[in-house]
Amino acid sequence: MRARVILSILPALIVLAFGLSAQDIVRCPDQNLSLGERWKWAARTGAREAGGKEYWIGYCIERLMNEDSYMNSGNFWSGSMESRRSIYDLISGDSTRHAEGRRSWGGMKRNNIVKVLKEVAILFRVSGSLSDEGSIKKLDVSNMELSVELRNKPLVWLGRADDDQSVGLLKDLFVRQSSDVVKKDLMTAIGIHQNSREAFPFLAGVLKGDQADEIRSQAAFWLGQQNRSEGLAVLIAAARDDRSAKVKEQAVFGISQLSSEESTEALITLARKARDTKVRAKAAFWLGQKASEKAVAALESIIADDEVTDVQRQALYALAQIHTAEGVDRLIKIATTHPNPRIRKQAIQCLGQSDDSRALDALIAIVRK
Repeated sequence: MRARVILSILPALIVLAFGLSAQDIVRCPDQNLSLGERWKWAARTGAREAGGKEYWIGYCIERLMNEDSYMNSGNFWSGSMESRRSIYDLISGDSTRHAEGRRSWGGMKRNNIVKVLKEVAILFRVSGSLSDEGSIKKLDVSNMELSVELRNKPLVWLGRADDDQSVGLLKDLFVRQSSDVVKKDLMTAIGIHQNSREAFPFLAGVLKGDQADEIRSQAAFWLGQQNRSEGLAVLIAAARDDRSAKVKEQAVFGISQLSSEESTEALITLARKARDTKVRAKAAFWLGQKASEKAVAALESIIADDEVTDVQRQALYALAQIHTAEGVDRLIKIATTHPNPRIRKQAIQCLGQSDDSRALDALIAIVRK
């Protein structure tokens, strides 16, 4: 009898358990609607499905990325995918098809780095009633191949969007937002778009505008990631003259992300001539990441001639990151001849971290003096 009772309630327990862990997905039935129209439909549908509580709205775009790199909420990394259930699994239930699809797009190879098109999801956690379009509480950006924690809140899926439609929607949402946290997330979502005519002018406008410094610094970061030649002048102006130290710092970093020779020249000019010593120091640091002959010569000049020790030290640190035989020779010369004892001491410390035998010989000679 007891066994019969257990058997009779077991199906109900199984249903209950799976019901609690299931992720409700509602898909937009008409992909011919504009993204803005699909958003309005999603806001009504999500509020109904969630019973007035929170829900998610999501869609995806395509982005050219390194084959082994992934992003989540604007952060990039390389390596293997997560083993948990991916966003693509949640939407389609077929992870094999997604992996094959990504390979079938093919890729382009540059400097032995293979780039492929990947689908990136933009996910909004929304709270709202049927009478409005809801308010955004959180925004996540993630490769479809990665997992995301939706906490069993319903997901209303809009499908795929092209870059211009996506940026157009994100701009409208930005203008209506009062939360600086969400605005900052929206800047990331806009910044990841590579083929939109609207992304660059919008980011540049935010950088020059009156938004909070955190938001404007995010705009500077993503202007650098856009890697467009017209972004250089905007970033130079911000690095040189912006009212915020944080925005200046991000503008210098943005310049360092541009791949043109002109961006290296801009860093050299900022490292030598910017009125703000912190800007000079940051420019010297990122100049070291360029590792070109011109950059190395500029760093040596700054170490020798700048009047501010902190700027000299940042330039020396950047120079020490360029691991070549010539780099060791430069460090030895600085450690033994520089007139500033703090700079000599730092150069000695850099030599101590080198595996080059000449660095050890130089250290022994310095100690025996």
